Amino acid sequence: MKWWFAYFALSCLPAHAASLDVNANPNTNLAIIAKASAQLNYDGTFMYQHDGHIEISHIAHRVDSAGELAKLDALSGPPHAFVRVNDAVYCYIPDGNQVRVERRPQHQFFPQLLPVNVNSITEHYTVKPVGYDTIAEHKSIGYNLIPNDAYRYPYQLWADAESGLLLKFIRLDNKQNIVGQFSFSQVDIGQAPERAQLQSGYSNKKQIMMPSKETTAKSTWRVTKLPPGYTLIGENQRDFPHKKTSVIHQVYSDGLAIISIFIETIPPASPAAPQGLSTQGIISLYAHRIAQYQITALGEVPSATLLMLADHLKQVNTP
Repeated sequence: MKWWFAYFALSCLPAHAASLDVNANPNTNLAIIAKASAQLNYDGTFMYQHDGHIEISHIAHRVDSAGELAKLDALSGPPHAFVRVNDAVYCYIPDGNQVRVERRPQHQFFPQLLPVNVNSITEHYTVKPVGYDTIAEHKSIGYNLIPNDAYRYPYQLWADAESGLLLKFIRLDNKQNIVGQFSFSQVDIGQAPERAQLQSGYSNKKQIMMPSKETTAKSTWRVTKLPPGYTLIGENQRDFPHKKTSVIHQVYSDGLAIISIFIETIPPASPAAPQGLSTQGIISLYAHRIAQYQITALGEVPSATLLMLADHLKQVNTP
């Protein structure tokens, strides 16, 4: 099951900066924060801390008359880069004189972690102000996102008080322990990076576009009973190097938490795959078999959420 954990781990003009007020309605400020990361120009370095590891990345983001353009460069670990052009996200992985290019339609990266429409958050989390702090030399306002039920974990976020840009995003467990966080160490807000700065950086290498077989229509798999607030936000079919058949990948979310369900056909005479529930930090993994299919559900959610989704996954007849 380790490879599932590894897999999981891995159109507007610039708006006027909207300042935040700690005395304002928290839901109003949350809406400003959610939109700021897509509407503002910024350039900075951030850290992602999890499971005793620290990953450092550089992010540059620009909006102009052509839309939204962003680039994330990994500054630690294996070299790779993500480039966002409006809604399209591409991952560039250098390999000698070549660079593999993969389209990642569901990929999000800091600080764009909140949905533009925050109703899905405010319906299932209570937003409470924490106060002020200084993050990356910016005066910031903090909020706790407290779940209203047992189907999600709490979060804490901090945003620039002047512009609303998300500066720190913390994942917590049910005991309020920090299990992962994104945080800017330095960021400039307002100055648009040059478009040349936002290219992949691998124009001198031969580009190999990796196949990603997207489903043109929904599969016959449906979750007949969803945890409150969770919806299907994406579905695709993709190939993995060590898999003999393509894997259907469904993505569910409540606006913050992300759950992946992988559905794969079990080849004849294959050894039995591990079954059951396991956890690693706040990541839960649940695997079980339905007829000739192996179902694997994975997400940073309580086990009850994962079990409800996976146990109510059914194949249904379509017209």
